[in-house]
Amino acid sequence: MGEIEVDVDLIDPKIVDEELFIITAEKLLVEAGENLSKRGDAINQVCQQLFEMNDPVKEDIFITYLSKQFHLTKKIFTEKLKTIRDSSRQVDEQSSSVELPEGADEMMAKKFGFFAHHGKYYFITKDGLFKASNFTVKPLFHIYSKSDNKRLVEISNEHGFKRILDIPSKSFVSVEQFQQAVYGEGCYIFFGTKIHFMKILEHISNDFPVCNELKTLGWQREGFYAFANGIYNGKWQPTDEFGITEHKKSKYFSPAFSVVYSDVREDDDEYENDRYFIWQDSSVKFGDWCKLMISVYDEKAIIAIAFLIASIFRDLIYEKYKIFPHLFLFGEKQSGKSQLAWSLSNVFFNNLPAFNLNSGTQVGFFRRLSRVKNCICWFDEYTNDIDEKRFQSLKSAYDGMGHEKGKMTKDNRTEITKVNSSCVISGQYLPTRDDNALFTRSILLSFERKKYTDEEIHNYDRLKDMELKGISSLVGDVLRFREDVDRSYGMTFSAILDMLKDELIQENLPFDERLLRNFVSILTPVQIILNTTDPLDFGFTYDQIYLLAKKMISELSIQISSSEAVASFWNLVEFMLDHGDVHEGDDFKIESYAKKIKVTDKTGKKVEVDFSESPVQLLFIRFTTIHPLYLQTHRQQYGKNGVDMVSILHYFKHHRAYVGAIDSTRFNTTNTSAYLFRYEDLGVNLVRIKETDNTQNPDQFTESNKQPDDLPF
Repeated sequence: MGEIEVDVDLIDPKIVDEELFIITAEKLLVEAGENLSKRGDAINQVCQQLFEMNDPVKEDIFITYLSKQFHLTKKIFTEKLKTIRDSSRQVDEQSSSVELPEGADEMMAKKFGFFAHHGKYYFITKDGLFKASNFTVKPLFHIYSKSDNKRLVEISNEHGFKRILDIPSKSFVSVEQFQQAVYGEGCYIFFGTKIHFMKILEHISNDFPVCNELKTLGWQREGFYAFANGIYNGKWQPTDEFGITEHKKSKYFSPAFSVVYSDVREDDDEYENDRYFIWQDSSVKFGDWCKLMISVYDEKAIIAIAFLIASIFRDLIYEKYKIFPHLFLFGEKQSGKSQLAWSLSNVFFNNLPAFNLNSGTQVGFFRRLSRVKNCICWFDEYTNDIDEKRFQSLKSAYDGMGHEKGKMTKDNRTEITKVNSSCVISGQYLPTRDDNALFTRSILLSFERKKYTDEEIHNYDRLKDMELKGISSLVGDVLRFREDVDRSYGMTFSAILDMLKDELIQENLPFDERLLRNFVSILTPVQIILNTTDPLDFGFTYDQIYLLAKKMISELSIQISSSEAVASFWNLVEFMLDHGDVHEGDDFKIESYAKKIKVTDKTGKKVEVDFSESPVQLLFIRFTTIHPLYLQTHRQQYGKNGVDMVSILHYFKHHRAYVGAIDSTRFNTTNTSAYLFRYEDLGVNLVRIKETDNTQNPDQFTESNKQPDDLPF
């Protein structure tokens, strides 16, 4: 059968209007959901459409249907309709007897009972026109938020002065609060009553497009990266004059680049730091930047570049492993550590100064960490004497633990300032505090002062000139690999970790487990990107960074080991030995061993250790006599207690030099239990050369051994 042709002209437009009404009404009520405010607005709009339909029979049918469909009482609709009819009737009666000024909107006056004219609102009353304000309101945007809901409006007064401002939504339901908000901007005065105000509010409320404020910049869960001046979602999209951008039909508000705050003084600018975080389009290619970095900072730049790439995917890495390492830049003054920090920070920010760990507030510290997601935050001037809370905050940032505080409410709700960025920390002191707690959470790069060649100075100047012009568009070059990193990170991480650990063990190289994971976390994105069909040019190969990482893991592990609590213990034992508080033969002994010996291992099992094929020197030590002396000396030296017996024994039992505990062995004065260590693996010197007795009395001289005087008297 052929298709039936329908003559559109024969379709009753009323039928189309009725079907459209049902579709529109259902959509409004569904979108409103359980939100009382939105549901009220939806019912008002539905009733207005029913009133304009002007058909009592259909009105009743539609009200019955909608009330059943959405579990609403018919009374809600009928009372609102009555209010609309009464208002319309009153307006018709009044408008027919009032002469409107030339150019006034007659349709608006008849429909709503008021109109805007030459920057003023006029209401029609039985006594004539009533001037309700000397300004009008143009709705711009509804900035939706549970905690900071506000509306963006443009107000224009009768003198032609305009202001764009954001007003909290709650201030719109109070004439007094609204008047305070607008009067603070200049000569904007409302003369009307609350009824006048609510009629104006009802008229403009449906003309606010909803948008979300970007409370956190950087990566957004909707799938784009937000800078203060726009968003990157595969292509760059700047904000408009109001600070609004759009992604997948949703609008987003960035206040830092809105005209609302363009005239704010620097000392009153709450978005000052946001203005540093801007997209600056650069013609520099990512590979060229990497090569220039390596030419300036040598192999340290290779690790720094890998850290930067991992930081752009921090949320993916943290989501899988609940950790993200710090990058610690250590060195003396003018050694180049701060310049590398500037170079990393400037990829994201337009020369934002570092946060000073000794002077910034705790609130400012956490706001810096939380404001931008998947970015780098630079913290400078680290010392081991920084405030305890600040130090603990740096430690917890590794685990993504932010700042939690209670809300000023009657319930138990709390507010958490999250850690969203990675940390670059710089300072002249190694982070050895608290048994290297921060050291093991960091990837450490050491800097030394040196003389630079003319070529090195030239490359440095080129790099800084590049940064000054802006290179934040490099972030977009890395972001295109997000799906690849998300898909392959877990498997690649495990493969690199297993390979690296096996090689370190086979080559008998020391390594700290946490330090190993820190390096693997930044190696993984590099390998994933280099294995794609269209990889970035890093200026180095994966093999180069892999070998460099393996070397650094071993070196840093040794450095950590030498400064841990165990090392501190042995240093004090050496000190006590030199000062006569500890005695060889009474408190410890060192013996060459080339036979079997029965010990209790770290798990508590009796085992036999055979040294017959490979003789070693064993240290036998009595902790029951040495540990109290260690605690006393530690308190005298450092003003605080040392590590308790249980903890220090736990550390020793997991040391590679530990052999076990023996029930009985002979010391000078007693047979007693002792702990055994491979002496050469401890890195401690407990051997002292005994002085030989001098049988000659130094005060007795013979004529033959006297030296002739130089002078005759």
